[in-house]
Amino acid sequence: MSYKINYGNGAVCLPAAALDGCGELLQIRLLMLLSYDRSLCDADDSVLAERLDCTQAELSDTVAALRAVKLLEPEKKLSPSAQTKNLAGEEIAAVLDSDKDFKHLIDECQNICGRIFTPTDISKLVSIKKELDFDAETILLLFFYYSEKLDAAGRKLTVSYIEKSAYTLYNQGVRELAGLQEYIKRTEERNRFGYKIRRLFGIGDRAFTKKELGFFDKWNIEWHMPYELIEYAYNITVDTTGKPALDYMSKILSGWHDNNITTIEQAEKIAAEYKQSNKYQTKFKEKASETFVSSFNTDEFFEKALQKSYAMMNNENEKKKEG
Repeated sequence: MSYKINYGNGAVCLPAAALDGCGELLQIRLLMLLSYDRSLCDADDSVLAERLDCTQAELSDTVAALRAVKLLEPEKKLSPSAQTKNLAGEEIAAVLDSDKDFKHLIDECQNICGRIFTPTDISKLVSIKKELDFDAETILLLFFYYSEKLDAAGRKLTVSYIEKSAYTLYNQGVRELAGLQEYIKRTEERNRFGYKIRRLFGIGDRAFTKKELGFFDKWNIEWHMPYELIEYAYNITVDTTGKPALDYMSKILSGWHDNNITTIEQAEKIAAEYKQSNKYQTKFKEKASETFVSSFNTDEFFEKALQKSYAMMNNENEKKKEG
């Protein structure tokens, strides 16, 4: 038998050892989730348990099993304060003279920030390059991306901000240009989705709760559920329960996900079939009830019961006379 694998848009890579080292489905699912979104490596156990639809005790057992076969290990975190060194002027000059590409990178980054870097700024860039092994393209993309983000918020980009962001990304598993590009893409998708969700639920500017984030990331990132379906499920939930109940709404979306429902038309067809099925069941119950009532004539029953009672009373009277 041959198989054609449909990866869709959410393929992830796992080590070959995972095929032999994982004994349970939950272990594979946890590895896949962490491989897809490395930012979840720092998430609370409650968030991971919510995403995997398991208890925190089950999650702890799963983590322990993966650590036992060395598929999951604690990672040492790097911090700017421990890695960055303030270089002397001679040291900076030596770095720039030995690496012409790095000198060109600094010129480009200065243009993005609109100012000349101080020796401390250059020391921070040297640290990012040496300690994190970020190449010039990765560092340059960091400057472009965060410059646009801060400009939109009316703030100015600094090298300190880049340094902090670079170490945070590194600790989340972003180690090269492709990883940074994927992170930016995923972050922008999450932000666009979050904006739509805020409008749909009327959340406003407040931060999402952990429970809300768990649901929203599951629908958007794990299930790749189209927003139109999420909105449709929201309307069904409010019509049915009178409020935007996340648990109820997620059960609807889970059913659609399990049945590969990806359009409103498919969801409406399923809903129509469900209503039709309920209609037939209701008619069947009504028919059965009518049949039962028609076969059981109440007046006839009581008449026979009275006749039987009269007969018993007559028999008792006859016995008393004979006595």
